[in-house]
Amino acid sequence: HGRVSMLASLGFIIQEKFHPLFGADGGPAINQIPALPPVLWFGLTAAIAAAETLRIQKGWANPYDTEPTARFTNFPSEDSNFQQLKPDYVPGDLGFDPLGLAPDDADDFRAMQEKELSNGRLGMIAAAGFLAQEAVTGSTWGTYWGLPDF
Repeated sequence: HGRVSMLASLGFIIQEKFHPLFGADGGPAINQIPALPPVLWFGLTAAIAAAETLRIQKGWANPYDTEPTARFTNFPSEDSNFQQLKPDYVPGDLGFDPLGLAPDDADDFRAMQEKELSNGRLGMIAAAGFLAQEAVTGSTWGTYWGLPDF
């Protein structure tokens, strides 16, 4: 959610001038979302489903395996893999790092994760602030602050 929020807060700023999906319709983003074509909604839903499926397969133990392999035991019993992480899975590390930004050292990787969590939380607050401002005023942030040509 943090990564999506960081992109969303950046998107609120960029969409004032660059509209690849709407052809410069203008106005608050909250009014533009329902105007998306149904094909885009389907594609977006399929992409999210594919990403979540890959994440689940990488991180979670198969609940139908009879031999428990998880590092944590929880519900329903200790001899089950139900809702358990795989022993070699590191939360947040899905193996996708095309730019090679992830540190190799475990301590540095943990520090990077903590920074990303902090920035993700800030992104959530920023995106919520943009949405609240647009909902209350009915105008984009640039127009509200006197920068309609931003």
